Amino acid sequence: MSTRYITLLCSLVILLTAGCKSSFLDKYPLDQPSAENFWHTEDDIKLALTGCYAPLSVNQDQSVAEGFGAFTIYWDAISDNAYPRNGNFVNIALGQLEATSGGIVNDWYNLNYQAIASCNYFLANADKVPLDANTLAQYKAEVHFLRAYYYFQLTNIYGGVIITLQPEQLDYMKGKPKNSKAEVMNLVLADLDTAIQHLPDGPYSGRVVKGAALGFKARVLLYNSSFAEAAATAKQVIDGGQFHLYDSYYGLFVKPGQTNNPEIMFSARYQLPNMFSTLDYQMGWDQWERVQPIKSLVDAYECTDGLPISQSPLYDPAHPYEHRDPRLRRTVYVPGDPWKYSADGIFDPSKDGNNRTGFLVKKYLDTSRAPTNYSTRSDQDFVLLRYADILLMYAEAQNETSGPDQSVYDAVNAVRARPGVNMPPLPAGLSQTDMRQRIRQERRVEFALEGTRYFDLLRWRTAKDVLSAIVNPGGAHRQFLDKNYLFPFPQSEVDIYGIEQNMGY
Repeated sequence: MSTRYITLLCSLVILLTAGCKSSFLDKYPLDQPSAENFWHTEDDIKLALTGCYAPLSVNQDQSVAEGFGAFTIYWDAISDNAYPRNGNFVNIALGQLEATSGGIVNDWYNLNYQAIASCNYFLANADKVPLDANTLAQYKAEVHFLRAYYYFQLTNIYGGVIITLQPEQLDYMKGKPKNSKAEVMNLVLADLDTAIQHLPDGPYSGRVVKGAALGFKARVLLYNSSFAEAAATAKQVIDGGQFHLYDSYYGLFVKPGQTNNPEIMFSARYQLPNMFSTLDYQMGWDQWERVQPIKSLVDAYECTDGLPISQSPLYDPAHPYEHRDPRLRRTVYVPGDPWKYSADGIFDPSKDGNNRTGFLVKKYLDTSRAPTNYSTRSDQDFVLLRYADILLMYAEAQNETSGPDQSVYDAVNAVRARPGVNMPPLPAGLSQTDMRQRIRQERRVEFALEGTRYFDLLRWRTAKDVLSAIVNPGGAHRQFLDKNYLFPFPQSEVDIYGIEQNMGY
């Protein structure tokens, strides 16, 4: 997105989504903006396109630029990777998830539908702008991708939801039955196919490209157990050659390493001074520390010989963080690590009144901003899709389709062999079941604190067993019930619009 549109972003998002109070439908009609004042020039269409991207990075109330990207670490807080110190996610982790819970239950529903409304408004009006056919097709393709992304976020959490493709009038969903999850997925895939057809085939620099749409399509297919199709789609990205692994694992998550990064395929982008988040303050030592990694995650990192800590002769309980997968200390601050946030320069959780787990987030934190306070403005982009995921999605889908052939080994080992990580290759002769577990293990440590673990546990149907075994600091046992594989619809939406509630709520 061009920076010259950022100054108009707040007014644009309000114009296109016309904010909500209790429900996303409590807004003015989306066709309210005067036709004689808009949809006349390419600048108009670029501004409207910015509004479709905006929910990735900007909160609805505009008080701070956070958006969907800021949720990524919080999703890990209700997985077996981390602990949510405060907020709505605490109750969810303990199994206290109800239609009246508010917080993320309402926000995820409302914000995604507001984003979809902006996309629908764009697609309903873009043809009014006099542009050459190819340019117009590309702009519309970007919005088809974004609409697919927002619908996927909805159905991933709530299952079947109501599909709307038009900028409708107030109360347009009242009494309308929700569509099945399969119908929503068909829409998502159709939007992605339209995007793939018209997007440019080049590197990512802030606007969606063909490789990102193919990569996201592979994710959609994998999450719905369409393994052969997912493998074939991921292979298109691999063979396309537009993306590759970045040499610095930590550099993926802070600037300037994120700028023109060849591994990043799609992200929620920030640029100071206007586009910022409070990430460093929320996660930093002796500040809010809202998400704290837990020992379950730390113990998941192998020793440098490729063996788990329970089997490796390199593991020394007296020095438990030495000789470990280098990704551990690029993801998590462990006791004794250099720590610019403290007076003595060492991370010591016993001196930190806010720390509950003994560990803190490192991934995404920019220690050059220390010490932080409420005015600290962070501009790290939240990575929503990267090439390592393409490789591991390919490996998983191909293994499920035909077992652990050489291409599966090659994909996983490429991730493990990244410069600066240099973990040994997987052992030869793995069975399909063994390879499945190794891929799941690799996903956990590669994408820790990136918001994928919770959704992996859901799609693998292992969430109940895994999450119910976690004990929070202080002794509270987590709970995950069968009904929790889906979130409830917000009670306000059920009451006002008659949406059929998900089972068990």
